[in-house]
Amino acid sequence: MIKQNPFSLYDFLGYFIPGALLIYLLLFIQYLENFKGQFVFLNFLNTGKDSNLEELLFFIIISYGFGHLINFMSSITIEKYANWKYDYPSKYLLGIEKNEYWQKSRKIGNIWRILLPIIILPVTIFDLILGDILKFKDFYTRKLDDFLIEIIKEKGLNLVNLLFKNKVNNLDVSKIGKYDFFRIFAHYTFENTINHQFKLVNYVVLYGFLRTLTLITVAAFWYSLYSFILLKSNVINFYIVIGIGTISYVFFMAFMKFYRRYTLEGFMLIAIDKDLI
Repeated sequence: MIKQNPFSLYDFLGYFIPGALLIYLLLFIQYLENFKGQFVFLNFLNTGKDSNLEELLFFIIISYGFGHLINFMSSITIEKYANWKYDYPSKYLLGIEKNEYWQKSRKIGNIWRILLPIIILPVTIFDLILGDILKFKDFYTRKLDDFLIEIIKEKGLNLVNLLFKNKVNNLDVSKIGKYDFFRIFAHYTFENTINHQFKLVNYVVLYGFLRTLTLITVAAFWYSLYSFILLKSNVINFYIVIGIGTISYVFFMAFMKFYRRYTLEGFMLIAIDKDLI
């Protein structure tokens, strides 16, 4: 088993770095306002040059706290949007027909599903243009080949029957999309494949980190759009808006890539498990 450290890799990339980036983004905005939009890189770096140990410790604590907030917000925005639109990777990797965006939603859920595409507007727009129309989504939502799908389904059923004897006699592989099967797969593979634990943890760290970066760039997009429209900025600021929006979608694609890879790794560990024959 992986030894548990007081401050893990996920704490660093999933919480501290995103929180620190948000603080620096706020400081950067304050700097631009103080210097009336003029940016000198060396002057910006010198603004925090005289920080002492107490301020550094305070910065770490605040960054870590902000990081938890960003991580949670990204899970109910970026990840929620991905799951609502494309379904979970465990479903589309096996070619299971996905739910429609509005399916199985209550009234409150419908309100959030209306607001969410607006909140993460740059991701929504670029995902529509590049993802749907230009088929960029095929890079991160394509299913496995039929041979692997059949093996994973068969071995998955064997695993469930092995773990829950006499309790799942009516389990129907044709209705597997209705079950939360990957939760069982993930725990089983992590507990029984010591050599792959670090790889699985890395995928979780990476997709969590990229998910928070997506949300941070979305926030930067809204501020740059605000500056362009309300502050009557020049045409260069318009290109900045487009550039930040593009970066947010690039981060979203990277998040989807590692989100998919984490699930795929779990599936392949099921497929090669000799105990599930």
